[in-house]
Amino acid sequence: MGTAIPTLLGRHPDGLALTNAKGEQRAFVDPKRLGGRFVLEDLWVMQGSLCDLKCTHCYTASSPSNNRLEQIAFTELRPHLDTAARFGVQKICFTGGEVFVNEAVLRGRAKRNEEFVRSLEYALEIAPVEILTNGRRYIRHHFDVLRQLRERHGDRLRVRITLESPRAAEHDGIRGKGTFAQTVETIKQLMEMGFVPVLTAERPFLSEQTDEEIRAHFQGLFRGPVEVNLIENVLEMGNQLVQLGQRGQEPKPEVFVTTNCFSSLNRAPESLMCHFSRCVQKSEGVLRYYPCPVIYDDARFELGTTLEESFRRVHIAHKNCYDYCLKGKGATCRTRPL
Repeated sequence: MGTAIPTLLGRHPDGLALTNAKGEQRAFVDPKRLGGRFVLEDLWVMQGSLCDLKCTHCYTASSPSNNRLEQIAFTELRPHLDTAARFGVQKICFTGGEVFVNEAVLRGRAKRNEEFVRSLEYALEIAPVEILTNGRRYIRHHFDVLRQLRERHGDRLRVRITLESPRAAEHDGIRGKGTFAQTVETIKQLMEMGFVPVLTAERPFLSEQTDEEIRAHFQGLFRGPVEVNLIENVLEMGNQLVQLGQRGQEPKPEVFVTTNCFSSLNRAPESLMCHFSRCVQKSEGVLRYYPCPVIYDDARFELGTTLEESFRRVHIAHKNCYDYCLKGKGATCRTRPL
């Protein structure tokens, strides 16, 4: 008989300081309820940290050799998708790493990531799905599947593709030589299938100053409609830490977010993703839940091995809680059209 996986219930918020030197209480967010029952809006599936690229700012430090966040097989994920359905999930997002690769695909032993295809097909029967991808050549191995799913589900399936800039030199400086041309070509092919691609970029890396300029310059690359989605704040994690070190810079210190910060920042706790979403990830052979996809591989923020366990109070204690979600205009992992 197999060994039972020990519950992680009680781990969060172990190891976190819940008051500061002034005695102020750390801010927190409670999970969403309707009629006294927990409900889930967004389920994020972190497919792994394996990727065909090694981007300079990747917050998961994804690369062709990084398997710290492991691939999730369909048979492992299916019961979690079923549970999400019971809690009324409204959208399922697949991210990574690069979702269209696994070890077999990346090493040339297989053409398609069949486990991901099975998970994608099943998820679409439950809720609308959004795929996050770098849009390079590996997605093209899956065009036949995407075309069929588009015909069957229409706009229920969306593809979000990172295009760092409307200029090749700036995009390639982050993602690697030749990647801009490959990604632009993929976007055009997806548009021919009927998709309206969601182009994602980090605002701090763009030279354009206004939303109108950004929209116009990205739209100018394509004949047909595209949606532009900006990430407002860059995460100081993963490969970004390496870049800071190479420039002789230190990461910004963690901000202690108090219960008063929500009112001073004019933000409601319910606006943060940890209120209405959860992210499932796999490491050391175990699927674990986290509050959102920008927190990973940190035992202080593990919420359990089941969705039911994860519906608990989340303390705003990770560096990304302020740096990503609360700083400036604030950022979200959700698609938010520019």
